Amino acid sequence: MKTFFFFGDSITLGVNVPAGRSWVALFAAGAVRAGLPVPPTTFYNLGVRRQASVDIARRWEQELRCRLTPETEPFQIFCFGTVDMAAPAGRTVVPLEQSVDCARGLLLRAAREAPVLLMSAPPVASTAHSDRLAMLARAYREMCAAERIPFMDLFTPLRASSPYMHDMQDGIHPGELGNELIASQLLKHPVVRGWLAPQA
Repeated sequence: MKTFFFFGDSITLGVNVPAGRSWVALFAAGAVRAGLPVPPTTFYNLGVRRQASVDIARRWEQELRCRLTPETEPFQIFCFGTVDMAAPAGRTVVPLEQSVDCARGLLLRAAREAPVLLMSAPPVASTAHSDRLAMLARAYREMCAAERIPFMDLFTPLRASSPYMHDMQDGIHPGELGNELIASQLLKHPVVRGWLAPQA
């Protein structure tokens, strides 16, 4: 039974869009179109508002293990960084180097349990915040390459996408169109396409 676990913050959770229109839900719909039967294929949206990488690292293992069954074939998708690079008091919530170190430790542990993919955080409306997210995406990509962890750069194509950048009513969370664009990017990733292949 293929089971997909999505760990992240409010962008993963789908804040500001109707139920069933988060990128996780849209990904699930795409997986059905790819041929996966639902049920038994299962999708767990484990996004939590305002959580940084360090928060997700603290809860990830328990969240995964309590949902595993002997029949589960798990796949883990992580998307975080927006909160890390926020600077509400003039300093980032999580310094870049600490965020990278946290992601490395989390992903190496998670990869021992099941296949993993790290998605960079998408852009936001604030230029300064997005510039920090761009640096974080590059650092995550380099870390993942060194550790041989699958990585997906969500930031670069979406920052260049006018439809995405104009779809954030609050400047951070994408609307329905933005969530569709994220799901589309994820469904096209070669690693994910392998995960979605129906079992023989």
